[in-house]
Amino acid sequence: MKLWLASANPQRVQTCLAYGVFTGVITNPHVVAQEGRDPKQIFADLCQLAPAAYYQLQAGTVEAMQREAETMLAIDPERMRIKVPATRNGLAVIRRLSDQGLPVMATAVPTNTWMVLAVAAGAVAVAPYSGMLQRRHILPKMEGVFAMQAIIDRQNYPVELCTGIYDATEIAQYAARGVKSAFLWDKDVETFLTQELADEAAANFNSDWAQMNAY
Repeated sequence: MKLWLASANPQRVQTCLAYGVFTGVITNPHVVAQEGRDPKQIFADLCQLAPAAYYQLQAGTVEAMQREAETMLAIDPERMRIKVPATRNGLAVIRRLSDQGLPVMATAVPTNTWMVLAVAAGAVAVAPYSGMLQRRHILPKMEGVFAMQAIIDRQNYPVELCTGIYDATEIAQYAARGVKSAFLWDKDVETFLTQELADEAAANFNSDWAQMNAY
């Protein structure tokens, strides 16, 4: 299971990538706006640190979204990745970019039907927004993600879901259902990567290490 770091802060990215568990960086407009800098400068920095960095396009006309994608991809054609909101215009942009051989993530995908449409447009990754259904008391978030993964498995779609992790225990639950990737918010990383049982098991050898180091 691939894990992505949700952050646009270069200092946090550098710190968190050093833990060795992250495939790259994924962002949304909120975390980028929080940095208070030109997005092009931010992603130039992120591409120096991360093997891959996802940028989310602003929803708009097909032409405007295409131009924005080209601008951001030019920062680092090898490491930049594009997220496209799966609006009606966004689906057209996904098709245009995928026809250029670019790996595109569809985002703002709330339902199973919309995931099927995003895949039909050429997306190779999908960010589920099933939390929107949960807030409307329609379906729990995790059940929405599981239902999407079941369709992917049944249809043999060459696509990965990338869902948000809000509790460390969710990682194993999603992995057990076949979800191939997920992201962790940078504020949660140290908490999620701290396991008391692992620390306890390692500490059991402290007296042995003390004895070994005495020689």
